[in-house]
This record gives sequence, structure tokens and C-alpha cells, in this order.
Amino acid sequence: MVKFRDIIRRHHLSNLLPMAVTLFLAATATSCMFEDERDCPNMLPFTIKNNWQTCPDAAPEGMAYIFFSADGSEPWRFDFAGRDAGKVNIQIGGYKFLSFNDDTYNVLFRNEDGYDSYEAYTSAKDLLGSIPQNERGKSLPRNAGETTVECPDMMWSCAYCDFSLGYDGVHFAPFPATQPGNVMEYSPDFVLTAIQRPLTARYSFRIEDIKNLSGVKSMSAALSGMAGAMMLASGIKKAYPSTLSLKASVIDSSTAGGNFCTFGIPDQPSAENILSLFVVIKDGRRFCYQFIVTNQVRTAPNPMNVSLIVKGLTLEKPEAGHGTGFDVAVDGWETVVVNIKG
Repeated sequence: MVKFRDIIRRHHLSNLLPMAVTLFLAATATSCMFEDERDCPNMLPFTIKNNWQTCPDAAPEGMAYIFFSADGSEPWRFDFAGRDAGKVNIQIGGYKFLSFNDDTYNVLFRNEDGYDSYEAYTSAKDLLGSIPQNERGKSLPRNAGETTVECPDMMWSCAYCDFSLGYDGVHFAPFPATQPGNVMEYSPDFVLTAIQRPLTARYSFRIEDIKNLSGVKSMSAALSGMAGAMMLASGIKKAYPSTLSLKASVIDSSTAGGNFCTFGIPDQPSAENILSLFVVIKDGRRFCYQFIVTNQVRTAPNPMNVSLIVKGLTLEKPEAGHGTGFDVAVDGWETVVVNIKG
């Protein structure tokens, strides 16, 4: 009997792959593969096969596969490098199944012992993002009163509320139980097909027709009214709004913008979505330009791929005599609400 705790852990994906494969083959030969010291009665092997039809360009460095037992015992977790899975052994019985890519850097997890409670979230982040500390002054710009957090990484996931392993094969429900058309699939060949779907959305923002962009020393951005956490199995987003700290870059002589991933908006949004552009002018003055983009966020044709575009922003020119120097005596931030076009 072979006993070991991890097949391939996230931080092992590259340098321990050969050893992990060896352990995997040894465990398969003895029909016993697991992470703790449990005995191995009634163990059966089966194959996990990923279906990437809904996101063919997905390229995760590794995926986690977790089986939550109906009897409440410790979950079985397996990690494989790349976007393909393979053969595993667990005890016969009923489970709930959850998988997601385990190569994230910004995403944290909590309540990991339960299928319904497994939650992804991101840590607190500085509102001013990439603006250097010595250019920020002593006061912060006004924000929406929300917690500012990191943007999540791109994530893909599969969640099945019903999976059973028996001597006749495997049965699994390919959609949540609450979704119409839910039908149990049966595989006498012992193959669990995991239909992977995007979990986080891709957003981009562009601020076009900017005047005096050449007078900017540094900039950053933020988007308020967004979800800071998500339940992996159900896709439910936490109700409290959070502000995402964003990187803003100069795209051309009159355009600034950036790209980011997000859990999306809360399921019952209670706050406006405000895009803020924080700008430090070369003479030391600091401005926060705010654009209300709620309508663009909530009426986007594809909520998993959202483009925010605003036009028409006139920045302050550096004051005469300052040149490209920096006046450290300038301290405060001035907030300007911009009536957007576009």
C-alpha cells in the first residue's frame, strides 16, 4: 500500500513532476491513492477527463480536483500539472465534485472543508496601486468607503453536486441541481468528464481623447462596486461591494487603460460602479478623476468579457515654472467627477 499526501502540489508543479508521476503510478498499481493515513477498503480507480469546449484557449499550469464525501469525512484532493487530469483512486460511495486551477497567485481560499462553503477571495490592496510612495502625499483620495482588494487571477472551474463511484462505473450530474435539464450521466468505463468553464470575468477599460496626457508623472486606477469573493461551487458572489485596485498604463498619446480579471459584480449590487483614474501631474498636483460606469458594467452583452470605454478628459497642465520637477509641498488630492461620453 502506498501512502502519500500530495500527488502534485501547486508549488511543486515543475520541479517535482517526475517524482509525482512515479508516486502516481505506484499508487495506481496498488489501487490506493490519498493524502492522509486512512485505510484503503473498497477503493476503485477511475479517470478524470477535462472538457475545455467552452474555453478552448484556457492554459492553466495545474488543476485541483476535490471529492467531498456524502458522509462528511475528509475530502479527497488530487492535483495534476497542466490542463489534463488522469487516473485516481478513491473509496466507493457518493460525493460532490469540485475542480479549479491551482496556479493562482492573487486568489486565496477559505472554508475548504465543504463543497458549498469553498470560497475564493483576494487580499487587501493599496488604493493607489502602482503610484510611488513618494508621489502620494500625506492624504488619500476620496473613495467609495469600500475595502480595496487585489484583482483575482483568471480561473476555470467545474462543480458537480452529485457524483457516485460504484462497481458498475461512475454517475455524475454535469450541471448544478438547480439548473433545468439536470440529468445524471453514467460511464461504465469509469470516466468522469469535467466540463470546465471560466469562473472569473475578463474586463478592460479605456479612457480615450485625453488632453495633456504628456504632463502626467504617474497614474493608477480603481473600480468600485465589485465583488471581492465568490463561492466556487455555486458561483454566488458576496453581497458586500469591494473596490478593485487596477494598473493604468498609457496606451497612446491620448489614451490610457488596462486589463484585469474580476469575480464580477455582487449578485444583488448595492453600489455604483465608479472607475477612478488617479493622476500625479509633473508639478506635484494630484487629481482623482471619476467616471460612473454602472450602466456599462450591468448591461454588458457578455458579463464574462466586459469593455469599459469613456471619452473626453482634460487633464491639468503642469504649472509654468515647474517643468518636469516635483513640488513636494503639494499634498492633497482633488476629486473631479467627469460626465463621460461614449
